[in-house]
Amino acid sequence: MGKANRRKRRQAAAQSKRGQAWAEQWTEQEQARRAARAATKPKADPNWFQRQKVGTQVLVVLGAVVAAVGGHFVLWGSVFPVLGEAVGRVPVVSTVVGWLFGGGAFMAWGVVGVNHATAKPGTKAGLQVVAWSWTVVAVMLFPTEYANDVSLPVDFWAGVYAGAYGVIMSPLALIVAGLGWWLLVNKLFGYKKELGHQAFGWICVGYATLLLIWGSTLLRM
Repeated sequence: MGKANRRKRRQAAAQSKRGQAWAEQWTEQEQARRAARAATKPKADPNWFQRQKVGTQVLVVLGAVVAAVGGHFVLWGSVFPVLGEAVGRVPVVSTVVGWLFGGGAFMAWGVVGVNHATAKPGTKAGLQVVAWSWTVVAVMLFPTEYANDVSLPVDFWAGVYAGAYGVIMSPLALIVAGLGWWLLVNKLFGYKKELGHQAFGWICVGYATLLLIWGSTLLRM
C-alpha cells in the first residue's frame, strides 16, 4: 500500500508539473502572438478631436450635447409632424421614411464595415462622415416624454420608433452579437478569428433590417 500511495503521489506531482508547464507554455505563446499582432498593426494617427486641448474637447462635447438636445426638439416638434403628414397616406413608404432616421444610421455603418477593406481612403473617409452624421441624427430620436406627446401617423410613427428604440437597444445588441460570434465562430467551429470590420458591417445591416421589419409588423400591433 505504501509503494502504491507513493507511486500515485509521484504520478500526481508529475501530472501537476506537466499541466503547469503546459499552462506556462500556452501563456508564453499567447503573449508572443499578441506582441506580434501589436507589432504588425500600424499605429493610427490621432484624429482632429484627439489633437485638441482638453478645454477645446470639453467645449466640443458640450456643444454637441446642446446641439443634440436642440435637434431633438426640432425633429419631433417641426420635422416629423410635417414629414409624417406628407408621407402618411402611403403605409409602406411612410414606415420606411420614418425608419430611415434611426435604422439608416445602422445601415450606413454596415456599408462602412462591409467596404472597409476594399474602399479607397477617400471613399472610406466619406462613408465614415456620412455614418457619423447619420448617427447624430439617430441619437436625436431618443423617445422622451416630449416625443411621446407628438401626434404622428401610425405607419410613420412605427418607423421612427423602431429606429429610436433600435438606438437605445444597440449596446445590448452589440453584446449579443459579440457573444454569438464567440460561441458560434470561436467555440463551435473552432476558428480563432476576431470580429472583423466586414462581419461587423453585416451585423449592422442585419440589425437595421430587423428594425425595419419590427416597425412594419410587430410595433404597429
